Amino acid sequence: MNYKNIIFDLGNVLVKLDEAATMRAFETLGWPKKDHIREYAEGLKLFQAMGVGLMSNQQFFDAFRATTHSNVTDQQITEATNAMLLYIPEEKKSKLLQLRKEGHRVFLLSNTIDLHWQYCKKNLFPMDHYGVDDYFEKAFLSQEMHMKKPDDEIFQQVINDATIDPNDTLFIDDLEVNCEAAERNGIHAFQNKDFDDWMKLF
Repeated sequence: MNYKNIIFDLGNVLVKLDEAATMRAFETLGWPKKDHIREYAEGLKLFQAMGVGLMSNQQFFDAFRATTHSNVTDQQITEATNAMLLYIPEEKKSKLLQLRKEGHRVFLLSNTIDLHWQYCKKNLFPMDHYGVDDYFEKAFLSQEMHMKKPDDEIFQQVINDATIDPNDTLFIDDLEVNCEAAERNGIHAFQNKDFDDWMKLF
């Protein structure tokens, strides 16, 4: 596939996730279980607010303690939140570098929260002397843009900010709804159903 521009999702495309690990860690800190529907739904709203930059890390920590009626520390909450982030295979990091070296414009577009992004930058992306800025021309993050996939506005913002031709752009995401949104905005899309699927494209 010879697209000039390639836009990657983060979770389950680059970063291997185990979302259940975070839920287990949260429950040990008193987080409402799924069978407590109303309380669980209220808890999810905290993540949604963080995901579009409407809540700071400190506000999240305070809301977590209020939700769980506990005095758990910021560090405990941070570690539990990041428990789902497992690793980025080195071959994927090498592939990103190779794509840029070959002349592709490589971007990241992720619905993420600041705690996850900071952890990924510090612990998962580094390889030898390389870091996030080496892999991507620009990272488009929901919490910084105050918008999220699959809304059309985030794709239009990326197209405009990156000055890319949608027809010469490939978007790689694990969720069908996000791929459909990209295509609705003129961008070619590939759904990454299995973690390593996209590696076979290049």
